[in-house]
Amino acid sequence: MVKLKAKKIEASTLVEVLIAMVVIMVVFSVAIGVFSNVLSGGISLKKMQAQAQMEVLVKQFREEGLKEDRVLKIDSVDYELISSESDMQGMSRLEIRASERGRSLGNLKCLLSRDNGKGED
Repeated sequence: MVKLKAKKIEASTLVEVLIAMVVIMVVFSVAIGVFSNVLSGGISLKKMQAQAQMEVLVKQFREEGLKEDRVLKIDSVDYELISSESDMQGMSRLEIRASERGRSLGNLKCLLSRDNGKGED
């Protein structure tokens, strides 16, 4: 017949398990904080869309010209258009600032010709 050997089962104590759980929780907490910072610090889709819209606005105002400063609201983003005189003769400066609920999404500056609406970056 086969003899059964009595083996002693080795296991961790309750204190060791609790310490391991606390260490794992601390590691996960730090990882979530780092992950959150990476997500908030990166370029968001909204920022890329705002940058593309600002470039479209510059193209539009190069063709039509900008008569006065104004604020446009497109897709819940506020675009503040500010024109000013440039140091260069025959040119005006255009600055577009994009913001959403008070948070800046970006800004774009360019030069526009006052003569025919054409300009240079």
